[in-house]
Amino acid sequence: MFLISGLFVAPSIVRKGTGLFLTDRGKRLGIPYVIAVTLLSPLAYYPSCLSSDMARQGGFLRDFFTVGVWTGGPAWYLWLLLAFCMVVAFACQIIPNLMKRISWTASSARNLVIVFLAVSLLTTIPIRMFVPPEQWIVLAGPMNAQAWKLLFYFSWFLMGVSLGAGELERSFSHDYLKHWPLWIVLGSSAFAAHLVMLLPGTFFAGMPPWIMNTALAALYSISCTFISLAALGFARHIFKRARYLADNLTGNAYGIYIFHYIFVTWIQFYLLTQPMPAALKFLITFLGALTASWLLTALLRRTIAGKIL
Repeated sequence: MFLISGLFVAPSIVRKGTGLFLTDRGKRLGIPYVIAVTLLSPLAYYPSCLSSDMARQGGFLRDFFTVGVWTGGPAWYLWLLLAFCMVVAFACQIIPNLMKRISWTASSARNLVIVFLAVSLLTTIPIRMFVPPEQWIVLAGPMNAQAWKLLFYFSWFLMGVSLGAGELERSFSHDYLKHWPLWIVLGSSAFAAHLVMLLPGTFFAGMPPWIMNTALAALYSISCTFISLAALGFARHIFKRARYLADNLTGNAYGIYIFHYIFVTWIQFYLLTQPMPAALKFLITFLGALTASWLLTALLRRTIAGKIL
């Protein structure tokens, strides 16, 4: 998501200028974030309260905003992306022709994979050696992020900015991304290996911490690199012409991302005590949350909220 968001930064800054770019990003990212962390997030987390002893104690809203870490749920991505955009925009003000200087066009599929993988490994392994995965950075209120992944996220965003400033159509051409089936296998294998290493009682549990952390960070980077590039290749392979349903999903995707979590938690809450197989509960939750958030977004986009969503 940070990569895709970064792809459009350079063209937007060149076209609008840094001032208008930041204003638009502030509206597009900042307003939904404030609404999400103040209104949507408490609503999404309230089922957890109802499932615990907190429901009898009362004061859910007071405790949510004052006790422990005030969380925005999936909306954490919005504030971090806005911060990344601000860093790049301010850098453009200081460094003349910054976009031309950092522009990058992949010369081959191999070059694309090597650069992404190298950057990923360099921004995860050294950090994971010293920063535990459970450590979070909390700036103020709900503005938090997982500490060891922060540099990794920023590097992928910057790679998106660099590719967007170069010949993007060439870097993500069908020819360069044609190996996506192989990449899915490689990325999924790395993901599976990462999960196995985390299982208690296995051979890996007795490894020295520095070896364990290095291996986990490497597998994480490999998985992210190959699965993300495979997703781009899959999209280039499948969506060769306009499709109404896919185009409609694209137009409403941002709103679905913002609203889906509410429906996920409430559907799960109501299904919790139902005698159903877990797979069926998952299917109901997935389809129900997707449909409800999609419909809500489509309705809101017909109002003034459409300027943001």
